[in-house]
Amino acid sequence: MNKQTRIASVVSLVLLLVSVGSVSAVLTGQSPENRANRMVEIAENAADRVGDLIERVEADLDASELIGTDEFLGNVTLYGEGVENVTNANTALGVDDFEGAIANATEALNIFREVYLSIQFMLYDYDIKIGPLVDVDELEEAIVRSLERVEDLEELISSQAPIYEKLMYARGNLTEALGFLPDNVEDAKSSYREANMLLGEISQHLKQVAQELNPQRIRDYCETAYQYRERFREQFRGGREEGFDVNGFLQTQGYQDEDDFMARFQEMIENAKGSEDIEDLEDIGRTIREMDQNLNEELGGYRARYGQKSTDSGNGQMGSGYGGSSGSGQPGFGGGQ
Repeated sequence: MNKQTRIASVVSLVLLLVSVGSVSAVLTGQSPENRANRMVEIAENAADRVGDLIERVEADLDASELIGTDEFLGNVTLYGEGVENVTNANTALGVDDFEGAIANATEALNIFREVYLSIQFMLYDYDIKIGPLVDVDELEEAIVRSLERVEDLEELISSQAPIYEKLMYARGNLTEALGFLPDNVEDAKSSYREANMLLGEISQHLKQVAQELNPQRIRDYCETAYQYRERFREQFRGGREEGFDVNGFLQTQGYQDEDDFMARFQEMIENAKGSEDIEDLEDIGRTIREMDQNLNEELGGYRARYGQKSTDSGNGQMGSGYGGSSGSGQPGFGGGQ
């Protein structure tokens, strides 16, 4: 699809959110109550459409680079403001404040149109084509990824920080979303959407106020990353002794060989030391989780096929989680400070 066609497609989609001026013109002559009810209904539909777009972007593995940008997070935060306007519009309707309902619905529509257009052009810039989020398994995977993000943030934010409570609300929404599946997809999507709005606000806040990060937790985070690096090194050694193709496995994960993985992992840890960028720390967490899970699965499958038993350096001693809880046998990132 060429540039002109893509842009025309984006503009067409944005027009589906309805021009506020056009809506007002069409509703002219109706009673204040009918006009207010219709405006709020249109704003609610727009909220669903833009929220669905955000969900599909966040669930798309190809969009991982995009969703960490300030621009995308800013759009998620702005979307939350639009949702708040819709809530205020409904509240105004409840007390027959039709003028207030129309004003809030109008502001919401302006916000949703701005967010929708901005994200669509970001998708164009990053050359990302997303499909509909209709598969229950895909939704569940997206919710789990957001829960992992909560775990990363939880280890970096002091429990005494005001923003910590918002993080706990996000965790609650995501846990609730999982509970709704597989039978109640719409409620699951609603809870997932609310959680990701909160996570967007938290990430924006951390980028603006680096002091919220606990320095000791950052040091603990990096120290435990070093421990995992050595565990991986030991697992690689044990796997090779059993005949497992370590370098072949690492190439499926995007690395040339063991040396390449260790060098890049070391570079991530060094970048995170003293960093004020939350993304540097989250990158380490994602790398550990993915390598831990994938390596354990591959080693386990290899041993099952060839009758090898787990060793102290292998799958039996390495937990599948990251940032383990007390008593799990794994070092947690940050502890209970």
